[in-house]
Amino acid sequence: MEALDVELGGREILHEISFEVREGEIVALVGPNGSGKTTLLRTLLGLLPAKKGRVLLYGREVARLHPRDRARLAAWMPQQEDPASNLTVFDYVSLGRYPHQGPLAPAISHDRQVVWQALRQAQLLPFAGRGILELSGGERQRALYARALAQEAPLLVLDEPTSHLDIAHQLEVLQNLSRFRRSAPGRAVLVSLHDLNLACRFADRLVWLRGGRLVAAGPPADTVSPDRVRVVFGVDVDVERRNGHAYVFPPRDRWRFQAPSFAGPLVHVIAGGGTGQRLLKLLVEEGFRVTAGVLHLLDSDAILCEDLGVPTILEAPFSPLTERSREMLREALDHADAVVLTAFPVGAGNVGNLEELEAARTPGLRVFLMAGPSEQERDFAQGRGTALLRSLRSRGAEEVGSEVDLLGRLRSAGIRDARRVGLLPSLPRGSPGEGPPLHHPGHPADPPESGGARPCSEKDPPILQRQSRSDERGGRGG
Repeated sequence: MEALDVELGGREILHEISFEVREGEIVALVGPNGSGKTTLLRTLLGLLPAKKGRVLLYGREVARLHPRDRARLAAWMPQQEDPASNLTVFDYVSLGRYPHQGPLAPAISHDRQVVWQALRQAQLLPFAGRGILELSGGERQRALYARALAQEAPLLVLDEPTSHLDIAHQLEVLQNLSRFRRSAPGRAVLVSLHDLNLACRFADRLVWLRGGRLVAAGPPADTVSPDRVRVVFGVDVDVERRNGHAYVFPPRDRWRFQAPSFAGPLVHVIAGGGTGQRLLKLLVEEGFRVTAGVLHLLDSDAILCEDLGVPTILEAPFSPLTERSREMLREALDHADAVVLTAFPVGAGNVGNLEELEAARTPGLRVFLMAGPSEQERDFAQGRGTALLRSLRSRGAEEVGSEVDLLGRLRSAGIRDARRVGLLPSLPRGSPGEGPPLHHPGHPADPPESGGARPCSEKDPPILQRQSRSDERGGRGG
């Protein structure tokens, strides 16, 4: 597309937008709400008229394509849809086969196979016989995704496909998109994403929008910077690059200890993989002052901490703890009255939490181990996790059978809830150029590995492309 202008209700929504999507790419639109992402996607599919400019889809002008031909080239997944009737999920996803069937033609065996495969990829096989109106919001969004897959178009166009999904299904969808664009020649993905770190991890190129205007376009490593995030989203962040990927963190200097000692008690939780969900909620509901970490970005416990307002030490996904995150954990342990260790799986990325806790010598620090699977069952650190947990027990760490039991022990130990005593300290500041910051709610989070991204060659023909001057004279797309 080149120099695309769109007006709705007499108001300019998009102005002078130009970019391309090439074969094998995932291109992500990023920008704040109201920046024009949805309008742009709908316009490039011919669902909204352009005031100026043209869009070419595989060399053909979108505005001149018959809807059936357009649907064979590009599949559309909106943010949400309100079905008019309670079709079964199987029949709803089968609507994606319409472009390949004649009027009133019955589904053939191939159509049914494609639908079953789409349901499998969207993890909806158990829901195939249920009514679409009976599904939750997240399940219905996965049905929209399955319908787009069933369309078997080479270009997938998706408007915030992860917005109503839990983290597990967000990652599943984006990993599927990464596999899709490499699965056959000519395939590509154009997607709008509200999570900047997910976009950085999974997209080959980012298209930055603000106020209906193109701010920048290019690979995440080239276009993500604190200044750009501030201009586009209006927030201050730090940007770190590890293993070739950009990560957006909250500013390091947002938190610091106000004093070496403080009046109120503090419970530090070391969790991960969802093992801290009930515990964190209960501690906060009961009024305890809580900190957490080290947790990896986009871990479900890290997301819950953000929702609960629990200050958290964060680390990049799949990364071993850096020296800076270890230093911050040591400082948190020095200020804690009690540490609670949940029964999380131990691997190379988080075994550092156990190492720092085992090495801690904070006077009067109580350590509680929540009951769960045996050390051997959850030790993926070649026995290191088992050895560290046994060492903690030998030094007096206390086994706790349930969250309610833990509350009783905390209170019997004189660690009362914060409604009666104490103040929460702020948390330690980072230093420039080192490790992760302590996360505070309201800042972007980060995704895990996508399994690799296919670099785009400049020789690849564009799928959504700019209209060249020679094409304008010749009347056909390149």
